[in-house]
Amino acid sequence: MHSLANEIPSFTANWFRYCLGLFRATNREIAEFSDSCMIGGQIAAKAARDNPLSIIEMLEVMQHYQSLMFKGTMGASEKMIGYVSDQVQAASSAYINTVFGGKGETLSEFMRREADVMEAVANFNEQIEKIKDEFGFHFNTRGYELVHETDSFLMYQVLPTRDDVTVRDDLKPMLLVSPYMLGVHILSFLPGEGKSYAHAFANEGIPTYVRVVKDIMTNEVVQTMTPEDDCMQTLELCTKLKEKHNRKITLNGTCQGGYICLMNLLSGKYKNVCDSLITNVAPIDGTCSDAISGMPNLHHDFVTTTLPSGNSVANGYLLSLGMRFVAIDRETPLVKVLDQASLQRSTDLNPGKTVAALFRWLLKERVHLPLAIANMSSLTFQEPIGEDGTLPVTLFDKPLKIGDLKKFGVHWHMNYALRDDLVTPPSAMAGARFLDESTFEAVPYPAGHVAILTSPYSKKSPINGRFKDKEGKEYRGPVTYQLEAA
Repeated sequence: MHSLANEIPSFTANWFRYCLGLFRATNREIAEFSDSCMIGGQIAAKAARDNPLSIIEMLEVMQHYQSLMFKGTMGASEKMIGYVSDQVQAASSAYINTVFGGKGETLSEFMRREADVMEAVANFNEQIEKIKDEFGFHFNTRGYELVHETDSFLMYQVLPTRDDVTVRDDLKPMLLVSPYMLGVHILSFLPGEGKSYAHAFANEGIPTYVRVVKDIMTNEVVQTMTPEDDCMQTLELCTKLKEKHNRKITLNGTCQGGYICLMNLLSGKYKNVCDSLITNVAPIDGTCSDAISGMPNLHHDFVTTTLPSGNSVANGYLLSLGMRFVAIDRETPLVKVLDQASLQRSTDLNPGKTVAALFRWLLKERVHLPLAIANMSSLTFQEPIGEDGTLPVTLFDKPLKIGDLKKFGVHWHMNYALRDDLVTPPSAMAGARFLDESTFEAVPYPAGHVAILTSPYSKKSPINGRFKDKEGKEYRGPVTYQLEAA
């Protein structure tokens, strides 16, 4: 008992450190989450004033809210029970070691370690800010060259970061297309750490280009852009690349960007400039994703923000909040804090740059969307693909049929993630049933939604090589696909 008495002052001091760290971390997460909710509440209040919900719509919203509350509460409860159980077990071992002089950490050492962990969680924002110079594209550096621009887009060439690699003119050029809402920088996650989807192509000598949407806050043309505008301006970029390299190119779209690439190709306007399509976790049929398609269908003005120009756009913060609601059992503030604590503990307070970069992307890269683009995307999650392969959206008032890819001479390389709860495998694979195996190849990645972007050189499934699934079937990654393209 004398040993226990000697431990009390240190234990108490570290207990206060732990509590303060927990309060700081939790308050930060609550403030961040609440801010998005309040933005959503302000938009909804204005929308309800101008265009009130019907009784049926109101009931749907209340029912959905109830299910979210239940899912979030259950997720937080399960996480809290597991966390407290682990803490009690570790604290009991430390208590026994202290009282009976056993080997292992004492009670004060246990409390000091946990206090260090929680303080690291509370201070994690510092790591998020520090990573900004390494995260994403930095187009003002010598690693990129501006090749062309349209009213809404800038097109940069991504140059190799490896000194022993030069761009090869004999290889097929490729244009990367990012999703509007998630921004372009996720395609160049941490190039200095070898974790960049874009640079994985460039470092093989492939002529690699990326389409960048101009700042929607200052560019009125972007604010009012339609899918038809996207189609014609992207066609201009593709035509420029074909003229430069004297051969047809590959369009490579991620998530919503993949769907837009598919739409553009099905318009028939690209048959002279593009003959290959790569999509990554693209929601080809959003109705196959119950998490998103199950959301209440509200008037578009419930996600609308009016900019100083007077143009209405879809609010990126609110759309991002909607995506977080999909995984509400993992996105409540308490769960996020406890998850970060587990990560800090398991890595000895050194979780690495990847986690900081991922948080930066999730928290800092949210942008508004042109309203017409947002409405188009919303429709793809509300209406399924037709029995004949016709998409629920149109371009230039003409239907878009997936089967026409073969007529236009386009080969489709589709990547999907097996553990993706946002764009589920059936959603990403929905177009395959309208094509024969000579026109497409589907590649499963044993990970989540953005793993192909944040871990492109995974040992089990590298995008620049070949790998096998559990059944022994062999697949090739998109970089290998591009290298072997005719």
